[in-house]
Amino acid sequence: MTTDHNHSLQLAHAVLDWNRKHLNRDASLTEALIGQCFAEHFIVEPNGRRYEATHANYLEFLNDMKADMVGIDYEIDHTLVDGASVVFSMRARIAYGDGRTERFRAMLLMQFNDAGKVTLWHEVYVPLTMPA
Repeated sequence: MTTDHNHSLQLAHAVLDWNRKHLNRDASLTEALIGQCFAEHFIVEPNGRRYEATHANYLEFLNDMKADMVGIDYEIDHTLVDGASVVFSMRARIAYGDGRTERFRAMLLMQFNDAGKVTLWHEVYVPLTMPA
C-alpha cells in the first residue's frame, strides 16, 4: 500500500474512532469538534438521500441523532482504498439508553480533501434482523 493509501486509511479509521467517542448522549459536540474530521462544506449521502452539510447543520443533525444513544461501534469486514477515498464494508451496532441495540450491515465511502477532512460521507445501512 502506498503512503497516500496508508494516510487515507488512517484518516478513515480516525473518523470511526471520532464517532465512537462523540456519538453518544453524554458527549458534548461543537462545530469545532466536527471540524476535526469534516471539511467546512461536505456532502452526506445516507441511504439514498443527499445533503449539503456544514459544521453547523451537521452539529444539529448529530445532536438529534445521538440524543438517546449510548454508543456506536463498528466491525470492519473489508476495506478498499483508492487515493483519497476509503470504502468500508462493515457491521455497525448502535446501543440506546432504553437497552435496545440496533445492528446493521453497512457500506461506507469516505472521501478526503488535501487537508485530510471528509468531503463525502456516503453510507448505506441495512438493518439486521438476526444477531450479527
